[in-house]
Amino acid sequence: MKPHAGKADYDAAFKGFHYPISRAAVVTSGRDKGGIDREVGHILSLLPNRRYNDEDDLKEAVRGVYRAQGVEETALPI
Repeated sequence: MKPHAGKADYDAAFKGFHYPISRAAVVTSGRDKGGIDREVGHILSLLPNRRYNDEDDLKEAVRGVYRAQGVEETALPI
């Protein structure tokens, strides 16, 4: 799988998040914004069910989801 979502897609999805934030809040808030890439919504739904302390923590979890799907480091969108 080669991601087609990019950094700007994730930046838009994460805009306005208040940390710490739960996975459920990430998924709901990301979806409620509208206009986010379908891939972003799918990846967010696959995040581990825990609280994320800050944006860096959340981005690392997103990278983990991509890695678990076999995406190479050089192709990670964030």
